[in-house]
Amino acid sequence: MSGRWRYGWMFPLVLAVGLGGLSAWLGRISQVDIEEAALNPNEPQYAMEGIDGRRFDEQGRLKENLSAEYAWQLPKSDDVVFERPQLALYNGGRLIYKVESREARYNTETRIVRFEQDVLLTKSAEAQRPSAVLKTASLTINTQTETAETKAPVEYRYGESHGTANGLVYDHKKGLLNLPSRVKAIIYDPKNL
Repeated sequence: MSGRWRYGWMFPLVLAVGLGGLSAWLGRISQVDIEEAALNPNEPQYAMEGIDGRRFDEQGRLKENLSAEYAWQLPKSDDVVFERPQLALYNGGRLIYKVESREARYNTETRIVRFEQDVLLTKSAEAQRPSAVLKTASLTINTQTETAETKAPVEYRYGESHGTANGLVYDHKKGLLNLPSRVKAIIYDPKNL
């Protein structure tokens, strides 16, 4: 009887060792070794053509639309560079303003867009505010606060008023346009037109 008892516990032990070895072998052959390659910091990590990105508000209405002919992003950078960008901002699904230029940089963390070279901003007319057109060499737009600013010379038309200035700060929420220096303007009161 003692010989039988010895073989009775040996089979489960051999089976456990065999299955443990098989499991270790399968684990080893199914492992994927990932080798991280260092990217060239001067070459784009991502490049895209025909960009058309949209962001919607809580009610599902269009809030922002950013399109461009070409875009790229360098490794370890929060800035995405766009060629021939157009940014349209909406409020309640209605177009507020559109900005276009030759080049722009969009920071994915701060959601600030810096437009460069031949910047054209057009603002749609609203119930209490006339339409506007602005031309400048560079313009920084904060999409969160709905503000735009530049220190470069600007040409503008706001309703029937028009002029030039060195720099501007525009706050859409407050409906305030601040021209800090060297302003030459012809201003019309829309109530008297």
